[in-house]
Amino acid sequence: MDNTSQIEYWNGPAGRKWVRDADRMDVMLSPFVDVIISPVLPGPGQAVIDIGCGAGALSLNVAASAVNVSVTGVDVSAPLIELAKQRSAAVGAGIEFVVADAAVWRPAQPVDLVISRFGVMFFADPVAAFANIRAGVKPKGRLRFACWRPLAENTWALAPLQAAMHLLNTPPAPPQPGTPGPFAFGAADYVTRILTESGWSNISITPWDGDLVLPGASAEDTAEFMLEMGPLSRAITEQGIDPEVVKGAVVARLKELAGEDGRTRLKAAAWIVEAEA
Repeated sequence: MDNTSQIEYWNGPAGRKWVRDADRMDVMLSPFVDVIISPVLPGPGQAVIDIGCGAGALSLNVAASAVNVSVTGVDVSAPLIELAKQRSAAVGAGIEFVVADAAVWRPAQPVDLVISRFGVMFFADPVAAFANIRAGVKPKGRLRFACWRPLAENTWALAPLQAAMHLLNTPPAPPQPGTPGPFAFGAADYVTRILTESGWSNISITPWDGDLVLPGASAEDTAEFMLEMGPLSRAITEQGIDPEVVKGAVVARLKELAGEDGRTRLKAAAWIVEAEA
């Protein structure tokens, strides 16, 4: 199980971009915080792991919402973990943040709950990874996470890519099913198979549909963000294209989609997954 490519990606320029845009990303993804944690809010004395915690938004919300709960955030990205530690220290949250690969890392003591907001779709061997995660959970402990449904259902990510498609050197090839990446868990039956084979039980997968408010007070601001995040960002990076070449097309499309206030609200589609150890 080799997650080297993902570790390198999140510790390189991509990780630094996410650090810079963490506040705006957290606002965009804020609808998922309550959806993930409220139904499984831990009780006093319980322990929680946040997988792929990034800059720590979900961890901080759990710590703020529960009493006398131990929270550990785990992520492969050293830049994002450093920011998470700074955020925790600023509010005295007392959260432990660890730079580690959750596919092989385990807590010192089994925990009661594992959560994740779009942080579990990047494992090279997801069955082995989720088996390892389960090994760090108490019997009957819970797992709850959000993952994206297919790109075709997520207009927030698809629309900028489609707007710039004619300016790319080649259209991005659709990833093979199960290829690590943000949309790897798009098929519910695939997620069910992974969790079943890794030993989880009582699996439930519920669709979530809603609108995301993209960062930026104008189409120009939003385009700047989308040129650095999501499928379009990866395509222009991999093809060595100057973002300025495609920016105009993205701005024009976002202006068409923007509301009267200049903000862009686009459809998002996710799965909310829960299972028991």
